[in-house]
Parts: sequence; C-alpha cells; structure tokens
Amino acid sequence: MTVAIALLAALVGAAGISTGTVLQQRAGQEIDEPGSTRELLARVLRRRRWWAGQAVIVVGFGSYAYALHLGPVALVQPVLVTGLVFGTIASAALAGRRLDRRLLGASVVCVLGLAAFLTIAHPQAPAVMPTPAVGPLVAVGLIAGFVGVLGLRGDGWSEPLRATLLALATGGFYGLTATLFATALAASNLVVAVVSWPFAAALVTSLCGWTFSQRALHLGRLNAPVNAVIGTTDPAVAVTLGVLVLGEWVRTTPLALVGQVLAAAVVVAGTVAITRQSAALLDTDRAASGERAPAWG
Repeated sequence: MTVAIALLAALVGAAGISTGTVLQQRAGQEIDEPGSTRELLARVLRRRRWWAGQAVIVVGFGSYAYALHLGPVALVQPVLVTGLVFGTIASAALAGRRLDRRLLGASVVCVLGLAAFLTIAHPQAPAVMPTPAVGPLVAVGLIAGFVGVLGLRGDGWSEPLRATLLALATGGFYGLTATLFATALAASNLVVAVVSWPFAAALVTSLCGWTFSQRALHLGRLNAPVNAVIGTTDPAVAVTLGVLVLGEWVRTTPLALVGQVLAAAVVVAGTVAITRQSAALLDTDRAASGERAPAWG
C-alpha cells in the first residue's frame, strides 16, 4: 500500500512539475535573446506566466517530496519521466490544439518502457538507511557543476551543444537533489529533516539545477531535446546514488540488468520521439501563424 501511495504521489509531482515547467518555458520564449543568464532570469521573473508556472511546480514538488518520504529514490525518481508526457499534454492544451497521434503513441511507448523498467528492477528501500556516503554525492555535484559551467561559458560553441550540456548538468543536479532530500526526509521528524545538512545541500543543488534548466530551456527550445536529456539523466543519476549512497536495492542479475537496459532504451526512444514531434509541431504552428522564428532557430 505504501508503494502504491508513493507511486501516486510521484505521478502527481511529475504532472505538477512538468506543467509548471511548460508555463515557464513559454514565458521564456516570449522574450528576446538576453545577453547573460542574469539578464534572462531578471526578465522571466517579471512575467506572470512564469510565476504561475512556479506555483504549480511548488505544489508538484510537495507531492514529489511526500513520495520520496514514502518510497525509495530508485522507485520515485524514474516516475518523473512521465513528466514529459504530462508536459506534452499541457503544451497541447496551452496551444489550443488536439494531442497529436504521434505524440500520443510516443507517450504510450515511454510509459510502457518505464513500467517495464520498474517491474524488472523492483527497487526496494533498506530496512535501516545506512550513513550516507558523501564521496559519490560530492563527485556528482562537481561533475554536474563543471558540465554546467561549460554550457554557460561556451560562447563560441553551437547552441544545441550548450543546451545539451546545460541539460546534462540539470539532470545531474536534480538526481543529486532527490538523493539529498530522501536522506533528509528519513529523519525522525520534519524539524530534524529541515535543519539537517542533506536538506541544506539539497536546496543548493536544486537551485543550481533550476538555474541551469532556465538557460537550457531557453537555448534548446528548437535545437536540442532538452526535456529528453533532463528526463533521462535525472533518474539515471538518482537510481545510481540511491544504490550507492542510500543502500537501496534493485535486481542485478545478468538477465535483470539486460531487461533494465532494454526498458531504459525504450523510455529514451519514447522521450526523444516526443521531443522531436513537439519541435515539429511547434515549427508547423509558427509557420501557420506567420510568427517569426528566433534567429538561432
């Protein structure tokens, strides 16, 4: 029963976070190319649609945190991949059009792949959480930060490459944040959790991920499958850290590992298909409305 509640809370969280992100992405698309990340953030913070998206994200994140409190990271975090499906639905609704059949098919593929992965991996939390190993947490933070800085500072590089680097950094930081929050939420009560070092570290890593995501979404709105990269990197990092840091268990027999890899490949294929079809529909909508595409598109 606890696992079912955790899954439901994770789905609600994925829906809220993805829908809010779509609102923020549309707000970012309404502004001209900024000269810096600071200027981009200053502009989006003045838009009501961005704040509406942030409110939806907060609700979704609350449900997601509850899921982390109940279930293992290796179970909860992969469910966030469904956020791409919810985001697709939200994008269609905001654009005032029906859900495309190809998008619907890709969404079904993504969900089936995720269901297969969770069934095969069968992640479980330990009876008693061990003392978290700090080394893997620091390593992921340093690598994600380095990749993100490359994406921010690579002024001479193509925007698709920079967006991909920023999306990888975002996924890394979000996976790290999930592990840190799960560590904090294992405390005896909420007060102890909030004043713990994992909670403080999670606030820092979530802020880093959020900052990189804003820039990635802006740069990659036409040229890079940003959501697909974030949506696959995030759970991959979280599952790995869940096993290495939190002592969580997944099936590791050769047959199970092959099945997990194949299921993950199906999920990735579905996310890429969703992203590509979404971009194609966006181009079609712009052409039909006569909207001028950005110079980098």
